[in-house]
Amino acid sequence: MATDYQLVFDRFIRKLKGDKQFFNYGSELLESEVDEIINDHLNSLLNRAIDKLYEYGLPDFDFYDKDDTLQIFNGDLVKQEISLLSDLMYLSYFEEDINKLKAFGLRLRSSEINALFSPANDRKTFMEMVEKIEFNVVNSIANYLSRDRISWEIKSIYDGV
Repeated sequence: MATDYQLVFDRFIRKLKGDKQFFNYGSELLESEVDEIINDHLNSLLNRAIDKLYEYGLPDFDFYDKDDTLQIFNGDLVKQEISLLSDLMYLSYFEEDINKLKAFGLRLRSSEINALFSPANDRKTFMEMVEKIEFNVVNSIANYLSRDRISWEIKSIYDGV
């Protein structure tokens, strides 16, 4: 009994509809090299998603019990866990862009940033979008951690569930 990473990856990739940046690695690379880069990026995002989940509590499923070589979790994920991991990967993906913006902000003057990137209002809109994604993901984590992963019943301190 195992769950293939690809189930999580496919769900994450569906969230990237229209985002050509994730798959754009130039024409000078072989398709196998592009596949390897994308796979490494997906694995990195998955690991960050798992780490972020554990920042909020201890899940009933051990997400660290996995085999990166075979790209499987050594247990069966329920659909809510697959969805949650893909949402966390999505958030981690946008956090990469925030880190890039911060790095540019440290190295460039405001006029140079405005020349390279869209106006400040677009950056503000982007940051608000990421904050909304993060808010939704944090709520999803809280909901997940408060429920039994199999029955999806709310945990109770009174009846042992």
